[in-house]
Amino acid sequence: MENRQQELILIVDDNPTNIKVLSDFLKDFGFKVLIAKDGESCLHKLEKIKPDLILLDVMMPGVDGFETCRRIKALDSTKDIPVIFMTALTDPVDKLKGFTLGAVDYITKPLQHEEAIARVNVHLKLRSLTKQLEQQNHLLEEKNQLLQEEIRYRKLAESAFRLSEEKFSKAFRCSPHPLTISTLAEGRYIEVNESFCRLTGYSFDEVIGKTADDLDFWVNPDDRQRVVQQLQSEGTIRNQEFNYRTKLGTIRTVLLSAEILEYDGQDYLLTIPNDITDRKQAKAVVQRATEELERITTIDDLTQIANRRRFEEYLGQQWGKLGREQAPLSFILCDVDYFKHYNDTYGYEAGNDCLKVIAQALLQTTRSPADLVARYGGEEFAVVLPHTNSSEASQVAEAICSFIQQLQIPHSQSNVSEFVTLSLGVSSVVPSSESCPAEALMSASIRALSQAKQRGRDTYSLHPEPQLA
Repeated sequence: MENRQQELILIVDDNPTNIKVLSDFLKDFGFKVLIAKDGESCLHKLEKIKPDLILLDVMMPGVDGFETCRRIKALDSTKDIPVIFMTALTDPVDKLKGFTLGAVDYITKPLQHEEAIARVNVHLKLRSLTKQLEQQNHLLEEKNQLLQEEIRYRKLAESAFRLSEEKFSKAFRCSPHPLTISTLAEGRYIEVNESFCRLTGYSFDEVIGKTADDLDFWVNPDDRQRVVQQLQSEGTIRNQEFNYRTKLGTIRTVLLSAEILEYDGQDYLLTIPNDITDRKQAKAVVQRATEELERITTIDDLTQIANRRRFEEYLGQQWGKLGREQAPLSFILCDVDYFKHYNDTYGYEAGNDCLKVIAQALLQTTRSPADLVARYGGEEFAVVLPHTNSSEASQVAEAICSFIQQLQIPHSQSNVSEFVTLSLGVSSVVPSSESCPAEALMSASIRALSQAKQRGRDTYSLHPEPQLA
């Protein structure tokens, strides 16, 4: 069993049986569980306790799930808590309403425990990564403020040097940013401040009178000469990235600013190597978190193809794009025939393996990189086919049926074949404008899928072009 961090799940449901079954299952997986039997009770509990995730029933007496979700998302103290709806409703319009109100996902009743725990885990991880991303962004903002302070100290150091050696020395040594003065010709250090010593690990006495070559500061020994040449031609350097080597041999990345200063008839080099190593590491953490966030929000955890959220996003994008181009858009909705019988016969693990194989098979039947295969929900898959008319979409549907039949995945309890088969609903349309609802295309495929099942399954049905109102 997975070792959890005791995340708190709030279950909101008016059915005691549902509460008991779901509560026991979540506890078995190491979650803490809080119960609310209606919307008002849920909102009251949220005044005192902030769970990590909410499982919210849609159909409840009094304040239903939609209104409860709306109130949760309206409060600053609870708006960031992920809400997953539990519902027996299958109408896409109802599901879109839930997403509009701020829900992150749906679990269809009757619940499949493996699917429920997978979705809960995904959204708990998503929330954790979001918090981590916010923390790293805050760290970057602090680093940026320090960089602005470094610029101010540099200007102060320059002004102080010109006004008086005594005032300059005080500002130089008190600066929280590393500062050095060396002879331009030899690069011999005549002054460094405490911040520079902390950066490099050397004491003041170990540095003074030495050159960067003596102390092996530059990871690339030619960098200093390039700095001097640029200064002689341009007069200044601003925020160029270099690598320093410390006394202990560790590598620190610095943003180097430098100028040539003339004092008492001799040229000196003033450098400000601002350490950005931590900032770069923070950016790398943010990048990894962003990539993981993108993966979680667009990829189905079981099949590793696009998930329902990515499907709806992509369908909306293609609807607007092809509406402007006046090009055809097709949608195929696929359903595994008698999949409940398959699970009952071979077990959920075998069922999951079957869905994985079907997902990969669907990917192999697509014709264009623009085509998208997604897990629509449960044993249903969606295929979006841009620039594809109804005749071409029908060919794809035929290819899918044929490919799945050739796989010969045993299904002894199917009423249509000894192997796993699919029923498909196909619809195609030229979007009339960006404002027309893509839901019309989805609804047409749902009706076509129903017709395919009525015709005996293991086939596809093409719905006439949907009416766009």
